[in-house]
Amino acid sequence: MTRVFTCLLFSLILMGSCKKDDCSPPYVGENIVGTWKVNGSSDTVVFLEDGTLLDPKDALISGEVNGMILDQKSWSIVPGDYLLLRAENMNSVIESEFEIVNHECNRIDLEVFFVGIRLDRK
Repeated sequence: MTRVFTCLLFSLILMGSCKKDDCSPPYVGENIVGTWKVNGSSDTVVFLEDGTLLDPKDALISGEVNGMILDQKSWSIVPGDYLLLRAENMNSVIESEFEIVNHECNRIDLEVFFVGIRLDRK
């Protein structure tokens, strides 16, 4: 009986030590899909599974060429852990590459030209 009690007690201790917050992030290309808050602002961006980027307040990328706004935005992950953002219209395109310096389940840290950008999952 003591042995059964000891086993039950040990099992309860192990179960109690597991946190619900414990998370191993999936591949960043899967994890980034969703809605994120951009640090230092109230802006949010949405990374859609099809590669579309919804960034209505131009928090991550924006552009204008000859008075024409580059309003079609997309994203992709490139080898070496970089996030490539693209803004375009029918005539022009710009791209910006962000290094992914930290990748967690609910947080992604990016860097471009030594400037850090933190994304927190909403």
